[in-house]
Amino acid sequence: MDVTRRTLLRGLSAAPLAAAAGGLVLPSTAQAASSAAASQFRVSMREHPLEPTSYTYPSAIAGLANELAAAPLVQEVLRNADRKAVANPRWPAGTKPSRLAYSFGWDPEKNDGTTGQWYPQGVSSSYDAYHGPIPGTNTDAEKRAVLVSWYAKGAIWNRGARVTFVDVTVPSRPRYRHVLLVEPKKSAGEPYDFSPVGVHAGGIAWYGDRLYLADTRGGLRVFNVNQMFKVATPPKNWCGYRAMDKKYYAYDCQYVLPQSRAYDNAGAALIYSQVSVDHSTAQPSLLVSEFRRSGKCRVVRWYMNPQTSSITSEEAVGQRTFNRLKVQGAVSVDGRYYFSVSDGPNNRGSLYRSRRGRITPMRHGYLSIGPEDLSYDGDRDGIWGLGEYPRKRHVYVVGR
Repeated sequence: MDVTRRTLLRGLSAAPLAAAAGGLVLPSTAQAASSAAASQFRVSMREHPLEPTSYTYPSAIAGLANELAAAPLVQEVLRNADRKAVANPRWPAGTKPSRLAYSFGWDPEKNDGTTGQWYPQGVSSSYDAYHGPIPGTNTDAEKRAVLVSWYAKGAIWNRGARVTFVDVTVPSRPRYRHVLLVEPKKSAGEPYDFSPVGVHAGGIAWYGDRLYLADTRGGLRVFNVNQMFKVATPPKNWCGYRAMDKKYYAYDCQYVLPQSRAYDNAGAALIYSQVSVDHSTAQPSLLVSEFRRSGKCRVVRWYMNPQTSSITSEEAVGQRTFNRLKVQGAVSVDGRYYFSVSDGPNNRGSLYRSRRGRITPMRHGYLSIGPEDLSYDGDRDGIWGLGEYPRKRHVYVVGR
């Protein structure tokens, strides 16, 4: 289908949560969903670190903008992709997902597909970000991209999390670049600085100019993709400002993406395991789902404001409970829910879909070994997924 996309907007402004609704009229479905089940789930927006500070995230980002080169747009990061992915790689016997439409593997010369120090988790795409007309913006279909989040473990666990920007404009020639996620900061008498964001990065949702990152027990971290910065390259063991040469570094990444706000969990306990975008609701919505080893998986929904890319209100507008364990990712399309469910490091996971009026989904097909987050792509009418285990971590689309 011919999909309209939003041009990435420059700027360092951040809209307050209370004003995020921007005069939008919530559809009747939102009013119907405003029940006790949904209203118990709430978030609280903040634009500053949890500990008391004299700065906010926007002010620290503005300070970094004065010290570093002008923030590059996503288009620049994609054009400067420094790694080559492998389009439609070979799948070992018995590991290929059902209804496979497209896949790519990581650059074999860069160790991304085999390393045990970085594990991929979340996935989102430019369809999530730019689908549908957005008031007051131009359109830009120059690039199509897939974003993948990773968390560091083992000897480099303190490097936090990164997001990979993959250019799939030409599906047969995918290229990508890693961007380190950082938290901006400022100490009295010291230059503006940043440090790694230490989260599991289990799920991401790219909506407009915001990247939403699941913070398992905390809520959602938010990054403005128009506020990336280019830093010096070596040394690979340093992150932030280094006084000896007055330069900024981000380990082996050349770009950083600072956190611009957070939506902290402020209601009933909820595990923020995965997050996705649903464009098929009357108003675009953000879906949070849980990974559980016991009990039932809950899926909670918040409406989004297309003009600000923000959550419209603190209170959730919908909640569903499903009889399914080990859910690694969830999306909803036209009222139907799809779930990725893992089955250990040696067996293919499964894709389940909801059935009308029932809480137990039915198997829809197989996914890769070690499936993680999901993201719906209306351009393909397919669902993006990925595998997390070394040598088993293709990124792929399966038909819906």
